[in-house]
Amino acid sequence: MTIDRGPVSTTARQLRRNLLTVRLLAFFQVFLVIVPVAVPLFGDRGLSMAEILELQAIFGISVVLMEIPSGYVADVLGRRTALVFGGLFVGIGHSLLLIGFDFYTLALFELALGIGLSLISGADVAVLYDTQIELGDDAEARQKGLGSLFLLRSVSEAAAGVTASVVLWFGTMSELVWLQVLVGWLPLIFALHVVEPAVERMPAGAHLGNLGFVLRRVLAGGKVLRLTFLAMGIWSLTTYYAVWLLQQHWLESDVELTAFGLLWALFSVAAGVAGWQAANLERRLGAGWLLALVAMLPVVGYLGLALAPAAWAMMLGLLFFVARGAGFVLLQEAFNRRLESRYRATANSLVGFLGRGAVVITVPALGALLELWSLREVFALLALVSLGIALALLLPLIVAVRELSRGVVAPSVGGGAAP
Repeated sequence: MTIDRGPVSTTARQLRRNLLTVRLLAFFQVFLVIVPVAVPLFGDRGLSMAEILELQAIFGISVVLMEIPSGYVADVLGRRTALVFGGLFVGIGHSLLLIGFDFYTLALFELALGIGLSLISGADVAVLYDTQIELGDDAEARQKGLGSLFLLRSVSEAAAGVTASVVLWFGTMSELVWLQVLVGWLPLIFALHVVEPAVERMPAGAHLGNLGFVLRRVLAGGKVLRLTFLAMGIWSLTTYYAVWLLQQHWLESDVELTAFGLLWALFSVAAGVAGWQAANLERRLGAGWLLALVAMLPVVGYLGLALAPAAWAMMLGLLFFVARGAGFVLLQEAFNRRLESRYRATANSLVGFLGRGAVVITVPALGALLELWSLREVFALLALVSLGIALALLLPLIVAVRELSRGVVAPSVGGGAAP
């Protein structure tokens, strides 16, 4: 396979600026003040809970259709190009909220947002990771870099939650939407200031061959790499639904709307701290025990929501976000450590494709169950599903990690005893 060297040569000072620029882009990409109140916002615009989940399916479909092509664009045409076009679509998508008072216009909002976030997804991590490689940072520093990126995103989500509560306390939902539209254009501004790291690129042309090459490298790169890829894509489903169903649980528990943002802020901070401390937790507990912990937290969380009094929902919600933070950073660093720079964005997009594909497949069934079952019954089912995913994916990964650490199997690309 012929690889072309990227044409851009950068100085250490320019690359150091990348570290801040990518983090600012990530901060405002997830500064979503409407998310903590998305269910009541869309409900006020005439949508049922099933239709709200259908919107998430549309978002997931747009991501599924664009995830792999967007990562491929980043590896072939450049990460900066992908980030700029991603920022443009994100800005357009948020602007549609100003006229989105029916299902179909809101579907366009989700579609544009999905395309934009797909273009950014993978490219931002690739820029940060490759920048640190070019600057000479070691594996632990890169893991801490990913952890700090996740922490910053979580702080942004927390700040957005507090902002949502403050705006709704003193203003209206309409003013909150206007704020979201204005902030929605900031990722484009920061994307324009990203400097392309000097990495090897896959050549244009022979597109199917290139994608097949990346997929083979991921699936045939060793048991740990393969299981990490599957775990990142499918295990994330165990915490995804909690984000949406917790809001419905709060509504049914008569939680004040102005408290939604504060609760979201608390949970986001918990996720950020867990991700930020993932490297330290791995060093103290070991990769296997940390994987076991993040595997079981969603199971305990859903089971608690199904059985415990409504007042416990505030505490139980933290479990999903802690698992999300620690698990995401641990798995993402382990995955990227075993990848070559030339196809890093495409490989990360394959993960996103797998995760969003799982959402698209399962959303219709979950929406139908919400029409037939109580929320507690749905939580009980999700506890069983989460346990099944943990046993099917994370348990074999834990075994593979321990075999690797004992030298039972040869290390895959990137090596190391961590997952």
